[in-house]
Amino acid sequence: MIIQAASCKCKSRFFDQLTVEFSGSQAEITKLLGLLKQQNVCFSRAGKKVTAELATASLKRLLACWKTVFGTPSEDLEKILQDSRVFFKGRDFSFDVTTDPLIYSILNITPDSFYDGGVNADLKTVLQRVEQEISAGAAIFELGGKSSKPNFTEISAAEEWARIAPYIKELKKNFPGIILAVDSNTDSVVARALAAGVQIINDIDGFQSKKKLELVREYTPAVVTMFNGRNQAEQKPTFSTDLKDYFSNSIKKLQAHGLSAANIVIDPGVGFSNTKVLEFDLLKIRSVNLLAELNTPIMIAVSRKSFISKLLAVEPAERLLPTLLFENEMLQQGGRILRVHDVKETQQMIKVYQLCRQTLEVK
Repeated sequence: MIIQAASCKCKSRFFDQLTVEFSGSQAEITKLLGLLKQQNVCFSRAGKKVTAELATASLKRLLACWKTVFGTPSEDLEKILQDSRVFFKGRDFSFDVTTDPLIYSILNITPDSFYDGGVNADLKTVLQRVEQEISAGAAIFELGGKSSKPNFTEISAAEEWARIAPYIKELKKNFPGIILAVDSNTDSVVARALAAGVQIINDIDGFQSKKKLELVREYTPAVVTMFNGRNQAEQKPTFSTDLKDYFSNSIKKLQAHGLSAANIVIDPGVGFSNTKVLEFDLLKIRSVNLLAELNTPIMIAVSRKSFISKLLAVEPAERLLPTLLFENEMLQQGGRILRVHDVKETQQMIKVYQLCRQTLEVK
């Protein structure tokens, strides 16, 4: 029997359908149809060709039953399953995010961040918060020492580092094995963070500087590379394809400096724009489906951002529900790593999302 993935586009979508084509003899097709019906798989048939829509869980069950029905295991189906998987990897961690998204908690150590400025000024409070959020499902913790909100106030590299350095030290001391990220576009801060053992660097400028690329080659960290509309041209007619081209080039550049696709997370940059047109934020949210074709993890970073207030005329304290709805939309398109302020609520949203999409067996 000949088996192939009919749509490479679907391979990288979160908890979505893989379109798989089967062709073979009449006897093989008869056996296949019985197996697909037994597994409650949606399919269509045209003569000796069958096209099936398979979620990852369905594909795993099909593989488990294949040898019993056909006498030998299917190497083709196994390859399709392996090719559909998406990983996020770095020093001392590896996450299969194909169907299990990650919660990436934001710890802004700043007095002026748009939502939580000043909240994390006390180290003891932050240690307690991290302990609670680990229990609630957070996998990664990101420290930021400089606000990047619209019209933010620039600070020196020394001040930015002084804000986060004690937290890096104490978090590593109190939580051995913790996965830490630093949100910085400052070359010297990135260098000091990597030297201190931070595993992930989130750069809102997309690793454009020569120095940061040299640091990538030296330390091979995991990275989050963002499209920053404040530094890039945004043209409506071609925006989605421009965004994909930008990330395709960014991934190639980072790979040329020693990273693999699994080390690279891409962030469409919702909320970062020089225009006053909110349509660009919505286009970035809708672009995830297209960006998923790059087969690298995609960050969902919309948590409580100011564009929500501009769209819906709500106060900052009222942005949680719209945040969760936007995050859910981006999950459906292929987002895998949720950068959030509200860990508990995000975990609940993910759980509901997965429950609604898992295959149920009624006995």
